[in-house]
Amino acid sequence: MFENQMQKLLKVNLNLKENERLLIFTDDYRKDLIDLVNTIEDLAKELTNYVKKVIFPTTGQHGSEPPEILWRETFGEKAVEILKEEGLLEKILSKEPYDFNKVAKILMDYHVGIPNVVLALSHYSTTHTTYRKFLTDIFKVRYASMPLFEPEMFLGPMDVDWDYVSKLSIDIAEVLTEGEYVEVESPYGVRMEFSIQGRKGIPDTGLLIGPGTYGNLPAGEAFIAPLEESAYGRLVILYAPNRKLEREISLHFKDGAVDRIEGFEDYRYELEKVFDNYPNARYIAEFGIGTNPKAKRPDNILEAEKIMGTIHIAIGDNHTFGGKNKVPFHTDYVVFEPTVVVGGKGWRKELLVKGKLQKI
Repeated sequence: MFENQMQKLLKVNLNLKENERLLIFTDDYRKDLIDLVNTIEDLAKELTNYVKKVIFPTTGQHGSEPPEILWRETFGEKAVEILKEEGLLEKILSKEPYDFNKVAKILMDYHVGIPNVVLALSHYSTTHTTYRKFLTDIFKVRYASMPLFEPEMFLGPMDVDWDYVSKLSIDIAEVLTEGEYVEVESPYGVRMEFSIQGRKGIPDTGLLIGPGTYGNLPAGEAFIAPLEESAYGRLVILYAPNRKLEREISLHFKDGAVDRIEGFEDYRYELEKVFDNYPNARYIAEFGIGTNPKAKRPDNILEAEKIMGTIHIAIGDNHTFGGKNKVPFHTDYVVFEPTVVVGGKGWRKELLVKGKLQKI
């Protein structure tokens, strides 16, 4: 049904070329994603002879490292065995401190058949993982992360002018890089401020055509890792990652972390359980601005965070895109109709006013 759009995904978004090695993977959480991976695999074989498909047990959490089987299929048996002998793989999978340079050297020395392109269609996100970071930073793999993807997205946020989305995302990312602080408010009570000084804005353009480029598909945002201990204020949550909340809840930030949760809704208790298991999951991780004009759906975070005129704030892991927090959790929350100010020494710029992007 979406064959033309899938071909566009491979040819335009990923720029897959003849004889490049493509790795497609998903988890076993959803049958429709497995079916989608099977279809894309068949289409990809018309472009290249080197296509590998992996289906692995679900991790059950966004931001968790993918299991050992995917590491073996990606980097090769020998590389993974040495990582295990050195006690490094266990540390990576549990997001404990490890020697990055030592791991990189082992992977460089012993890897076999590293892909040129990765299409990550697992239900749970692998964007903010060490697995992705080694592939893009060390091996310069092009990496498309598509957690929570729904096939209907091919007719909406995947069917856009990617040159327009790319330019807008790059322009906003440059403003974030220049900025030192951000102030956010919304009509329904969001009031937050935090520092972005010294951090780099990153555009999610949808055109994953250069060495080491990575991002979501559907794409369309500019994002940055705020300083982890800098956030203060109130974040009102209307949607969990995959549903509208029955009652809103509020996260109150102090010294960068969620100090308390206000409101009564089942999702509150899910978050509190995460915080009990992973205290560092409380810290602000990401600030992003949506740039996709065809993104509309608010109850699926993959699409919702790309909606033009919205912003999103995440908590949890951010060590793979300029931050320093390592934790097996990363979740974004969208703010609707926001007013956003970015500023630095001697200047302040309104990026959005009540959900309307201002001239950059």
